[in-house]
Amino acid sequence: MTLHQPVDFSVITEAADPHAIRLTLRGVLDYESGDEFLRFVNTALDAHTEQHGAVLRELHLNCAGLRLLDSTGLSALLTLRRRTHPAGVTLRLRHRPVQLIRMLALTGTTDYLTAAADGTAESVTPGGELTDEAGSTSS
Repeated sequence: MTLHQPVDFSVITEAADPHAIRLTLRGVLDYESGDEFLRFVNTALDAHTEQHGAVLRELHLNCAGLRLLDSTGLSALLTLRRRTHPAGVTLRLRHRPVQLIRMLALTGTTDYLTAAADGTAESVTPGGELTDEAGSTSS
């Protein structure tokens, strides 16, 4: 009998340009995968800076494929935000599943994690989608 199941987690680079990186998260972001997540994202950020210089302005995380997020997964997101925000990079949590929305609300970290690096607040629909100032949904 196996007491521990292997963690199913992956981070996939969707796209990158000098000013934005788009990553897709899939699986379980928890105690088992938090360090792996941070290693991957930090490597991507370092490589981007090496290639383009310090011009990155947005890091988009497509969270639709997250099946579970525990306190360690939240800690990993907070650690990532502590790196990106001082560098002028806004962390965008896109397609937030219900469990992520609830975790952010329960911990009071929604505004902290989603604050734009330039000091403006993002507008989010009840489904976790970002909207622009005109109210249309962006991806």
